Amino acid sequence: MEQSKKAKLKKVFSKKTLYSIIIVLVILAGSVGYYFYSKSINYFTTDNAKVTAKMYPITPVTSGKILEWNVSAGDLVKKDEVLGRQEVLPYITSPIDGTVVKSDAIKNQTVAATNQLAVVADTANMYIGVNVEETDIMKIKVGQQTEVEIDAYPGKTFKGKVTDIDDTTQTYFSASATSLTTSGTYTKVTQLIPIKITIDNNEKLPMTLGMNAVVSIKLR
Repeated sequence: MEQSKKAKLKKVFSKKTLYSIIIVLVILAGSVGYYFYSKSINYFTTDNAKVTAKMYPITPVTSGKILEWNVSAGDLVKKDEVLGRQEVLPYITSPIDGTVVKSDAIKNQTVAATNQLAVVADTANMYIGVNVEETDIMKIKVGQQTEVEIDAYPGKTFKGKVTDIDDTTQTYFSASATSLTTSGTYTKVTQLIPIKITIDNNEKLPMTLGMNAVVSIKLR
């Protein structure tokens, strides 16, 4: 008899434990589901985002031979620092304090006024460049708060905000903006509109141009 009572109590206890576990799992699943539903309603999230900066192309003022070129990619330069010298208009200078991210000039090379000699990036003011599909762009407003995760810093979230929305699509000034096939048929392509997100990097963590990021923009 005593063993039968113990067996019954054990069975009742096991059922209660099982029910408790099921209830906890249901609550947990509901909470997770609500979290993702709430996030989908209140946030716009995309991984089409990278660390970038404003770029300044360096071109000669006029055609002529390059007599001297003093910088390479990766060099830090100051505003008005001499980058090189031409035979006609002597000095080619940097428009900003920044980093030379591209250098194509070669000493004794003859260049036209349209040739790009180098690119200087404003690396002191790097930001997150995000490409938003035109079908979503009306959700985005300057001043919206953001959360940014950068692949180089897993587990860390950077707070920020939307500071600029471009007036043109990414391909507006390029040949790829044309969507006509060889037969003359128009093919609609969803366009991307660049936006700028400035983040708080209070720890001064090093950033490299082109680092991948995931951005969540708070809509409400």
